[in-house]
Amino acid sequence: MRHARGPQSGPADNGSAKVSRRKLLIGLAIGTALAAVGVEEVVRRSGSGPDAPSAAKPPPPTEASHSHGASPGASDSPSASASPTESAAASASPAETVRPRSWSDPAGWSGGAAPRPGAAVRITDHVLLDGDVTVGSLLVEPSGSLTFAPDRPVSLTSHGNVEVRGALTLAPSNAATVHAVRFPAVDEGRFQGGGMALVESDTGLWVTGSGRLRLAGAQRTAWVRAAGPLKAGDTSIRLAAAPAGWQVGDELAVTPTGTPDAEGFSERYDHRTVTAVNGSTVSLDGPLKYAHPKVTTGGGVSVGAEVLNLTRNVRVEGTEKGRAHVHITSNQRADVRYAALRWMGPRSAGKEKWAGKPVTEPVLGRYGLHFHMLGDTTRGTVVEGVVVRDTGSHAFVPHNCHGITFRSCIAHQTWEDAYWWDGPLDTRTPQGPSNDITYDACVASRTQFDPNPRGYRLTGFSLGAGKGGVARDCVAVGVQGANGASGYEWPETSEGVWTFERCLAHNNLENGIFVWLNAEFHHTVGQFVAYHNGGWGIEHGAYLNDFDYSGTVLYGNAAGGVAIHALGRDKGTVFDGLLIDAAGQSDYAVSTALHQLPGETVQVTRSKFTGYRKAGVALRAVDGGAPEDIAILDCEFSGTELWIDPKLPTPKRVVLRRAGADQAQEIHLSGAPTPTTSAVPPRAVVTPRIALRDAAPLS
Repeated sequence: MRHARGPQSGPADNGSAKVSRRKLLIGLAIGTALAAVGVEEVVRRSGSGPDAPSAAKPPPPTEASHSHGASPGASDSPSASASPTESAAASASPAETVRPRSWSDPAGWSGGAAPRPGAAVRITDHVLLDGDVTVGSLLVEPSGSLTFAPDRPVSLTSHGNVEVRGALTLAPSNAATVHAVRFPAVDEGRFQGGGMALVESDTGLWVTGSGRLRLAGAQRTAWVRAAGPLKAGDTSIRLAAAPAGWQVGDELAVTPTGTPDAEGFSERYDHRTVTAVNGSTVSLDGPLKYAHPKVTTGGGVSVGAEVLNLTRNVRVEGTEKGRAHVHITSNQRADVRYAALRWMGPRSAGKEKWAGKPVTEPVLGRYGLHFHMLGDTTRGTVVEGVVVRDTGSHAFVPHNCHGITFRSCIAHQTWEDAYWWDGPLDTRTPQGPSNDITYDACVASRTQFDPNPRGYRLTGFSLGAGKGGVARDCVAVGVQGANGASGYEWPETSEGVWTFERCLAHNNLENGIFVWLNAEFHHTVGQFVAYHNGGWGIEHGAYLNDFDYSGTVLYGNAAGGVAIHALGRDKGTVFDGLLIDAAGQSDYAVSTALHQLPGETVQVTRSKFTGYRKAGVALRAVDGGAPEDIAILDCEFSGTELWIDPKLPTPKRVVLRRAGADQAQEIHLSGAPTPTTSAVPPRAVVTPRIALRDAAPLS
């Protein structure tokens, strides 16, 4: 295998060359970049058509454009703004052209001078960024690469688009070194939005054609839970595990955990800066404003607040008033690990007003980290330890892209559904699938909508259409929104089959899980935990579907444990082995809701209901609803078992068999219950045992 060589020192004793550690690191980094651009393009997209990558020019420079001359065969793209004079490297030998040159070396640039601030820069060879620079725009051609010097802090500031058709590498050699791409002059009012094509006015980082993006920051434990309760006024946090890579100066967010009857229960975050790390104890720059109690739900679950580390030493940033975006349409796999993307996702003023102010809307296709319409090209991509924060739109978007794993990622203080891809145009059109998407120990935190009262079905994780999806060990907390909002959603006309295990939803303004799906397939939800949400632990609709919920713990949710809208489609929906402790927060543990179509029986089996104020199960009257068809079998109650709304129409069938009883009974609106049979034999109550992660994993 051929490797690119870094610059060498002068002659050494015994005929060997002495290479400094710094130069060795630079050489390795350049070698990685060269390997990336050396792979032939697998899929070539023309410059025509609405979904083809753009060959548009970068924004007009404020000063003369600069480029490095290309060796024979280099791209002659119309977006390249050639310098009036040829660079000396244009006639250099192939061996010399693969040797990296320093950005600061004036001999490498046309006219014998490095680009001045504001220039439109085009790179066609291999460049090492060895100092902070400001450009009007940047284009890295397929023959070129730009690598940030690994051993020094470096920033690239661009007033226009940065387009990567070759390779861009930010990979610091140590945790103290910061690499950054910054967009300080974004005008969100100029954004047009769109699909595959680069748009000059839509300032951001574009990875197109055969471009290769490598953002490789230092490993940090993305989040760790507090080991115990945190009190208002605490100036240090003892964590459940010693975090890896945390540094003095890191920014932390401490999630809310308090009960839903407290004002602002879903927004009580503390944001603090690390002043010292001693094993599992972290000292803070100031006292906590809020208490963050440790919550014991039963079922083996006792958890403290998540402490999210929002700092990374590789950064892509807009500004608070000018948000950029990252848009990937390249046929080469991106490598994005331990990077922080801040102030992404532009918004535009909508036509409506709310409370006298314009309602803002997200710009189509301009999101935090957006993989767009790449199909199987993205298979094997791992996005790890990435933070998308303070972003005006969706955080992580694998739109019609397959086989991407998101591990230990954090979306914090973002707008719209945090983990999402483009939905259907209407309720009659199915969503396009993204297959084999994995969310492993990811966090959706403080997800918002404008205006919040219109945030219907806002969610942290939209579990959309496709096969082979996995959501495991994830956390949804602080999701705002209105009716139907949730930590996790199975959305309408967007059916995907997901492995869903050991996920947690807490302190969301509405629900833990929201299902509104008329399903074709059978779905399973295992070992889910929801506590202190402002709505239901699980709100399950729409009309007909088949779900199996097992080993689930629902604790202290304000509306109750489970609301059941849907009846079964084929096999019927089953809630088996649940522990629902209302903790005095709700009247009922389980409630029927809006049954609109006749279907198969819903079964609630082998479960324990406690802590409710009125009854374990409520059969409620809802206008327009069809009669209930529900069997409550082998369940244990701490008080009244059933409450029947006096306005309830005659149900199709309601069956009750108490825990330990052999005989089932059919419940009637008037008169005594009558003995009946059940196809399910008597079984013992099952108490869930769930072991949640206390920290995000490192690969």
